Amino acid sequence: MAVAGIICEYNPFHEGHKYMIRKVREITGADTVVAVMNGDFVQRGAPAVVDKYTRARMALLEGADLVFELPVRYGISSAQDFAYGGILALESLSFVDFFCFGSESGDVAVLEEAGRFLAGASGDLAPFEAELARLVRSGMSYPAAREAAFWKAVRQGSWSECLCGKSDLFAPNNLLGMEYIKAAELLHSRMEPVAVRRAGMGYHERGAGGDGFLSATAIRDNMSGGDFSGIPERARGIFAEYAASYGCFLDPEPFWAACSYAIRSHWDELEQIKDVSAEIAGRFRACLYESVSFADFVSRCKAKHMTMTRICRCVFQVLLGVEKSTERERRLPYIRLLGMRNEAAGCLGRAGDAGETVVVARVSRDRERLDAEGRRKLEQDIRASDIYRGTVMAASGKRLPDEYKRQLITI
Repeated sequence: MAVAGIICEYNPFHEGHKYMIRKVREITGADTVVAVMNGDFVQRGAPAVVDKYTRARMALLEGADLVFELPVRYGISSAQDFAYGGILALESLSFVDFFCFGSESGDVAVLEEAGRFLAGASGDLAPFEAELARLVRSGMSYPAAREAAFWKAVRQGSWSECLCGKSDLFAPNNLLGMEYIKAAELLHSRMEPVAVRRAGMGYHERGAGGDGFLSATAIRDNMSGGDFSGIPERARGIFAEYAASYGCFLDPEPFWAACSYAIRSHWDELEQIKDVSAEIAGRFRACLYESVSFADFVSRCKAKHMTMTRICRCVFQVLLGVEKSTERERRLPYIRLLGMRNEAAGCLGRAGDAGETVVVARVSRDRERLDAEGRRKLEQDIRASDIYRGTVMAASGKRLPDEYKRQLITI
């Protein structure tokens, strides 16, 4: 049996995601498709519009066979760490043969060449890293500096012909693809990369028209008015049911009071938070007491050489207590199973490697199989879900079960 893995957010699940699952099966011949999905907070520094259980059910109804949760310490991180965590999760399962991703180009050979370079497998990275550091010091944003340093290395390298003319290489999905390949190289993964060419709107494209599938950005823009266009039929039913029950799709603003309190609570330790530099910590301290909302705070903290996404991500990293770490995990101590199709149950018997990774299907039972460090990391994920759950209940006036009472979704 072939098994293909997808690293995703499904925020929300849409027609493009359904298309990708179908193409993954066609390209790889996989019997089983595994989704490693962000939990209740997403990589760009925001809450998911609906909770992870609702999104997992949507994915299972529309073609995924197993849905696991990406730990929050990777989920709300830079593209590099998000990709590393996703590949680490798939690798930790031990039964996944392919890691698959959307791509603007669909050219996996070019993305492999670039990803291997970024992993240091194609030669000395020191000149690239020195140029990157120089450009950042000059005031360029990190993403722009990284791209410029990369192309300088290409021009000076012996492998430039392969990448010649690839102007879209740093488009959002291509960039993530390179990071997935880089992570697989660092982990010495046996999984094979598969790039599925993106169809429909661009990653950040907005609007109600155009050819092909709506982007998740466009869908999020439209859904506040009750327009769920772009979501497949069965998933749309789950989405509409959630809207009728809770009457709210979350954005960062309802979290502002908790975020501002968390910043005050970490006042002298802000630099210990994962992506918070000394400069960002200083801006947080300078702007907090003048800010009246999440959007106002982020706007005040923003600088020319910083992306808005990084500022948002840092705020939520403070809220969720995601700290810097020198550890590069080689195996996850656990991976949380959110839901499954019954016919995929056989894969779970092959999960983990020599018992190193525990599949957590029921928190109250399976957490006892973890050591102290594993329980500490799992507790961070549970705390993130508790913060999300509490905010939904406050906004909707409706109760939601806590993580210890949640049942595995089965279809």
